[in-house]
Amino acid sequence: MRLFTILTILCIHSLRGLGQDTLPKFQVINSKGRIFVAFYNPYPSALQVNIERSFDSTRNFSTLYALSDARPGTVTFTDVKAFNDHMFYRIFIQQSSGYAFTAAQKPVLALEPPPAVAKKAQIDISDAQAGGSPVEVIKKKEWEPSPHVFTDEYGNVKVELPPPGDHKYELKFYDEQETLIFQMSDIKELPLTIDKSNFLHAGWFNFEWYTDGVIQEKNKFLLSKDN
Repeated sequence: MRLFTILTILCIHSLRGLGQDTLPKFQVINSKGRIFVAFYNPYPSALQVNIERSFDSTRNFSTLYALSDARPGTVTFTDVKAFNDHMFYRIFIQQSSGYAFTAAQKPVLALEPPPAVAKKAQIDISDAQAGGSPVEVIKKKEWEPSPHVFTDEYGNVKVELPPPGDHKYELKFYDEQETLIFQMSDIKELPLTIDKSNFLHAGWFNFEWYTDGVIQEKNKFLLSKDN
């Protein structure tokens, strides 16, 4: 029971994942100041699906992004032009039978478990294991978007790194099977935009960022077919 209680505390405080809800439900996540809108469009007959934003929860909404192809599928959108982290977002859905708006919502802050809670959980789990057979507890690490390599509102890949100075930057891009697609060496012009056509298809892609040959970050990003 003690072990179950500790794991429950960790789950409550763990980072909220970016798994897509199904419309009319959707997610708006504030991850370190970057706003993400994510959802799954289930409507095969949708004529238009728009992401809208406003300072108010009921009026003055403006369209941020209109899906060029409103077929069923996963949509992830990064609001790189958000005025602040407490704007309101909603989804406009038009079908042949009419149109509707989802309820408006503000970004939910993605929080890491407090260090004290995480440390106490490790101690208590060790205590529980000491009295009997070892119990291996594996907590799946949630994906957290990179602040350096991410998709913009047009579906292209943005690269925002610190000024390189005398250092040599290198980026390597891989598909989900870890097959190298292409790499960029000695990057000096920043920030830069990589057209999505370089990746040939939608889906998850992995990247590695090196400085002077030493890896600095390994992460991934999602290219939506609807961007």
